[in-house]
Amino acid sequence: MKVPELFPPYERCFVGKMRVMGIFHTGKRRFIRDNTEKQDELTLKREYDNKYDDYAVAVYDGYGNKLGYLEKKENEETAYYLDSGYECIAVVSDMDKKSATVGIIVDVYCISDAENMKSLKASFERHLKELLF
Repeated sequence: MKVPELFPPYERCFVGKMRVMGIFHTGKRRFIRDNTEKQDELTLKREYDNKYDDYAVAVYDGYGNKLGYLEKKENEETAYYLDSGYECIAVVSDMDKKSATVGIIVDVYCISDAENMKSLKASFERHLKELLF
């Protein structure tokens, strides 16, 4: 007999591939270059008091160091999910350690079961329509 699961299985629902910006301004390029690798899991946190971006999502490594931010033109959906109480993570998918700014591309995921994610995506689409009209 199979033991029933106490909690529903959660999935990583793909949100998008995004660039991490602002690495140059953190002053930690060497640390990031030496301690960040492809497939590293990064933490995403909303930064509500950011004066440059209403939807700012900060990116942190496993050591708690801020690496930068999800690119402004791509971050609204992730910010919406975080604001809705869902956890979102980023996984390093590509990295250019030779550039002066240390380029990082991440795959962003929302942690949710498939049914909730479907509802959450629909809610985000309604939110976008309200902003447009």
